[in-house]
Amino acid sequence: MTPENRTGKVSILRADSRDRHGAIAALLHLSNEVWRFRGQIWTVYRQNFRNLYQGSGLGVFWNFILPLVPLTVYLFLTRIRVFPSFEGVDSATYITFGVTVWFVLTGFINLPISIMQSRNQAAMKTSLPLSASIVSGFAGLLFETLVRFVFITALIVATQSWPALTAPGVILLIGPAFFLFFGAGLVLGVLNVIYKDVARITTILLQYGIFVSGVIFPLGASKWSVLTGIYNPLAVFVHAFRQIVFQGRIDSLIPLIVWSAIGLVVFALGCRLFNVMEYRIRGIN
Repeated sequence: MTPENRTGKVSILRADSRDRHGAIAALLHLSNEVWRFRGQIWTVYRQNFRNLYQGSGLGVFWNFILPLVPLTVYLFLTRIRVFPSFEGVDSATYITFGVTVWFVLTGFINLPISIMQSRNQAAMKTSLPLSASIVSGFAGLLFETLVRFVFITALIVATQSWPALTAPGVILLIGPAFFLFFGAGLVLGVLNVIYKDVARITTILLQYGIFVSGVIFPLGASKWSVLTGIYNPLAVFVHAFRQIVFQGRIDSLIPLIVWSAIGLVVFALGCRLFNVMEYRIRGIN
């Protein structure tokens, strides 16, 4: 179909054009894609799991070892008294838990960016949609998180830093955190295809961000620290995850609610933008 507009130009409309999809239609379309390609998603994940370190001496065992390396570094630092105990919780448990939460939240941001970047650079025109590739990447993030969780569980038992009764409530925080940071990752991923500096700037900001998000060092009581704890969503969620697991409370409830509401908007915007731009990202006209 090639209707001619008033300027005399010809517009070519694809039968599967997504330009008019709203946020809900985009979410439904992406969910359907993931469901239809669920078999391929599992296949891609298994191939990546087996082939990532193929040819090395330890092979697939690197998939278990490497996620623990950052945690063992902080464990070593706590044992040489670099960090004190935090609110009655052993410093090793407190910091490794916070670092694990940090990797999850930043993984929500980084995965869409890296996958869109790699698919765009390769100009891949396979039938596997980008949404399926991103979900496959999240399967890897989930595996790494489970490995770290087992390590932290062993630390909790060894240090007797028992979680509070409210710890299962952490499940309620995962959804809002996912909406906010994954939505941001989708938006940044699309922008990075257009402006190549976006991924580099995001990486730099996140590398410094770990030091101003209360992950390793407490934010303190200064005015700057208080503002950071309110306006930095990473700090808000890391603090909330820790408190609900170890202290049985959430002090910064209002910032958490506000950022959760913002997350729904960001997620809707990210899904729509990604859905509309996917063909262009994959190099399909």
